[in-house]
Amino acid sequence: MGYIQGADRNQVILLPDTLDDYVGGDNEVRAIDAFIDSLDIALMGFKAAPAKEGRPGYDPRDMLKLYMYGCLNHIRSSRRLQKEAARNVELMWLLKKVVPDFRYIADFRKDNAKAIKEVFKAFVKLCNRAGLLSHESVVIDGSKFRAVNADNKSYVSSNAKKVLLDVEEKISRYMKELDETDTAESRPGALTKEDIAGVPDYPERRNTQLTEALERMAGSGENHICTTDPESRLMKTRDGIRPSFNVQTAVESENHLIVHYDVTNECTDWHLLGDGIEASKAALGVENLEGIADRGYSSDEEILQCLLNGDTPTTHPNKGEKSRMFRFQKTDTEVTGEMLSSKDKDTLLLCISAGMLPEILQRGDVELEVLKRREQGSNLYLDKETGELVSYAEMKAQGGLEKVPVEVRRDPPLQPYFERDIEKDIVICPMGQTLFYAGLGHPNGKKDPPIRRYHRLSACLKCPNKCTLRKRRIVSFKEGETRKEEAFYEKARENRIVRKTSHRFKVITLSEEESSWDEWVILRFYPNQQHLRKRNTVAGHPYGTVKRWHGTGYLLTKGKLKAAAEMGLSFPAYDFRRVINLLGVKGIMEMIMA
Repeated sequence: MGYIQGADRNQVILLPDTLDDYVGGDNEVRAIDAFIDSLDIALMGFKAAPAKEGRPGYDPRDMLKLYMYGCLNHIRSSRRLQKEAARNVELMWLLKKVVPDFRYIADFRKDNAKAIKEVFKAFVKLCNRAGLLSHESVVIDGSKFRAVNADNKSYVSSNAKKVLLDVEEKISRYMKELDETDTAESRPGALTKEDIAGVPDYPERRNTQLTEALERMAGSGENHICTTDPESRLMKTRDGIRPSFNVQTAVESENHLIVHYDVTNECTDWHLLGDGIEASKAALGVENLEGIADRGYSSDEEILQCLLNGDTPTTHPNKGEKSRMFRFQKTDTEVTGEMLSSKDKDTLLLCISAGMLPEILQRGDVELEVLKRREQGSNLYLDKETGELVSYAEMKAQGGLEKVPVEVRRDPPLQPYFERDIEKDIVICPMGQTLFYAGLGHPNGKKDPPIRRYHRLSACLKCPNKCTLRKRRIVSFKEGETRKEEAFYEKARENRIVRKTSHRFKVITLSEEESSWDEWVILRFYPNQQHLRKRNTVAGHPYGTVKRWHGTGYLLTKGKLKAAAEMGLSFPAYDFRRVINLLGVKGIMEMIMA
């Protein structure tokens, strides 16, 4: 039995009379065409009027259709978009056989960065009018997207100094080899002076780059810099520390559509919760909203500001706790009914400090308590089980200090101390492992520049004779200190290692000002644990789809504004595909035409 045979290439065939016959009525390109044509591109900021002189340009609508189609079909490169426009029947129909040059395609995205984000907002408004968006809650999350910046074009102040010393050492070694070559007798196979003379060229260039980077960091006050894309930052990703942008999204919880996005160079999500909730409220047209986020958004200051706005910042409390707690000094301010119903944040804080809960916080997940000091000079301890604040004596009476001995077997170390090399800014541990700088010390919760911390998790995890019962050891050095004795091994040999049996209590670190208070007002916020469990099912899908399906795990443009334009093409495509899956092509066409 033979194979399936194709048609004869020389056979005369009858093709459809019009290009429109090649595109079915349920093809998604018809929905793309209808949506882009419905936009007021002049109001969005695109150049809508054609030029009166010179060579005519391409219609911005055609360029938007081309990019939307490319994002929906895994095509990002401007050269590939040009190629597809010349051979893809769907694109021929969509662009009416217009084939833009790849340079014009790339420049369109670069030159219309602000306007492109308006296209995303327009589609969100369209979905909102169609009733596809939930007005109750959004899930806020962030993900790192690789910037257009090579790793060796990124510099950290502490590491750059060490690399600079190594480069200078290499240059000195090469210079020495040059001198030795001059004086040594030539022998067969030996390197000549000309061979060695070209070797120091790269170290010299590297030396110049490092010196300039250190000067720029000293002038800007930052501890790291990226030279190719100065607006990007070194961020922790799954692939290690890489030059990246932190892309924030807010996804509504019903149909999982993205309602807001932003491109930032913040290395962490710590202070971005309030901005995400405010932008989502504007997109949805609501007064108050619940923002669900992970532990990365656990800034007490941000959460309190969201509560005072009447919003619900649902984030995980600290480990082992059920609520997030805020402390205020008790005052004797006279509170009026007008103050309780006010929306001014300063007025609301006055009410709370007076021990009165404002109307905006009178809800089931917020509690207020006035606490008097029970013992002068005593720290406060949080009972994680009950949420109560107790004194040192009460904590001790309930077994908070009980310890049991732990049998630990350790061999004698290579050296009984941690040794710090100030010049290279590293520390050698008792087992000979190298620990790296990990930031400033935080005694009493405040950064202290003279104190420097060092650790290395990978070394501690593999160490068979480590000096701790925890996963890693963090060691701090004061200014000028070079050696720190380690008594863990001696204690282990004498069976003096103990471990707490109860982790029920947590010490509350009080500032000097708080230590002088006789009365506190405690405000507690209890996040909805059920909503936190649903967060992963909502937040992860858009990023996974955009990064893998659209292929946008890395950026093609430099700068926050241009990166925002690039993401402003991927996210509408994600929402567009999502709505097509929900309503079908005919449904989305009816939604656009309504």
